Amino acid sequence: MATDQLLPLAIAGLLVGILGTLLAVLALMQARGARQTLAGLLIDEEGSGGDGRLTKALHALRTHGDQLASAGERLEQLEAALPQAISRIGLIHFQAFEDVGGGQSSALALLDERGDGAVLTAIHSRAGTRVYVKQITAGRGEVTIGEEEGAAIAAALAAPRHGSAKR
Repeated sequence: MATDQLLPLAIAGLLVGILGTLLAVLALMQARGARQTLAGLLIDEEGSGGDGRLTKALHALRTHGDQLASAGERLEQLEAALPQAISRIGLIHFQAFEDVGGGQSSALALLDERGDGAVLTAIHSRAGTRVYVKQITAGRGEVTIGEEEGAAIAAALAAPRHGSAKR
């Protein structure tokens, strides 16, 4: 090979070597930065090793997972109890006697999702107020139900079921 061909080849080789050295220096700088970042995750705020931020974050994640599982169990228990909770309410005001005005008598139906519960009736008169409680099963009274009590039960059964589980 001629001397005049070796010079450009030597210069090209030198440039490739310099470029390779620059790339190696950049890779070392990136590795040092990654090592410092990892050390920051593994070392806590006091500078001691072993129980660093990453370990604390993993522990917190485990704790949150346990809390979420516990909340899920509690939610299942609440959903199981929900059909027996009072979720339908009907209230009717009426005038029981002609000589006592203002519609101060009331019938209040408190029912669960199945229509079970009670109807409370307060009948107001000049002599006093009497309160009656009657048990309701599947939307029907176990004893004779008055007109206003029936209206309160109907209003409760027609009310939207706020407590029903929607999944």
